[in-house]
Formats: sequence, C-alpha cells, structure tokens
Amino acid sequence: MGETFRQTAHLLMGVTGAGVILLLDDRWAFIFVSTVLVAVFLLCDAFTRGYDVPVFSRILGESEREGKIPLKGAIAYTVGALFCLAVFSREYAAVGLVTVGVLDSVSTLVGLRFGRHTLRGKKSLEGTVAGAAAAALALALLVPWWAAVAVAGVASIVEAYSPLDDNVAVQVGACVALAAVGIIAA
Repeated sequence: MGETFRQTAHLLMGVTGAGVILLLDDRWAFIFVSTVLVAVFLLCDAFTRGYDVPVFSRILGESEREGKIPLKGAIAYTVGALFCLAVFSREYAAVGLVTVGVLDSVSTLVGLRFGRHTLRGKKSLEGTVAGAAAAALALALLVPWWAAVAVAGVASIVEAYSPLDDNVAVQVGACVALAAVGIIAA
C-alpha cells in the first residue's frame, strides 16, 4: 500500500482541509487549523516516545516513510495552512491546500510510475507536468481558469525546485501567485 496510501491521504488532507476552512468564518478557520496543528504535534510527540495510539499508529505505519520523523509532513502541511490563513485569508489558504494536496500527490504517483526525465533529485518532468495539470483542473473550481493555470504553474516549479519542505513552500507559493494575479479565491 505504501506510497499510494500516503499520497491518497495527502490529497484528502488538502481537499478536506480546504473544504472545512471555506465553510468556517475567518476566526473559526484559524481556530480549526491551530487545533489540528496542536493535535498533530501531540501525536508526533506520542509516536516519538514510543506510544501506541489506537487507529493512528496503524495509519502512521501505512503512510510514513522509513527513517522520517513521524508526522513531520502533516505538521509542515498544517503550518503552511496556518501561515496562509494569517498572511492572506481563508480563501487563499484553501487554494494553497488544494494546490499542495493535488499537485504533490499526482506528481509523486505519476512520477514514480512514468517519470523518465529527471528535473532535480527524484522529481521528474512527467510527474511535475501531470501534477500541474491536475492542480489547475482542481483550482478551476475555485478561481478563474487562467488564474488556476498560473497558480498551478508557479506551484509546480516551487514543488520541483525548492529545497524547502514542499508541504509549506507549495502552499505559500500558490498564495503568492494568486495574490500576484490579483484574484480573490472562492
């Protein structure tokens, strides 16, 4: 199950998180994401101390890569969303979450299966293009199509070339790109 399960969880986190914060007002969206961050951090702490947390331990066993800090990606994901909420707005944060969820999941799965041309490290041209296309399609539900293409294009470059954690960098890059084209999401 490994990487497919992990990327499916990644995709669902982005889309579900975006949906929830769009349903809430600004204050409650910030409270929600802050609460998720604290919960994920506490779970990470429990796992690193060797505790078995029912249900979560099994999910973690199926979704974490070997040798990595437990839930580091989920913490980074939530930090990125919290930053976008604080600096931009919940609509922008939703765009950031959808972008990182769809782009990263699709680019990883397509890159693993069909990637032949390396861009950097394990990032492939095929995965990057597929991820950008899928993100643009998903974002077109939130913003005009041309803005969706621009945001997905910028985010795919950030995802492929940034040395920073893509769970944060892609969200921030998507929000900056959206602000640069002058669109308010949703």
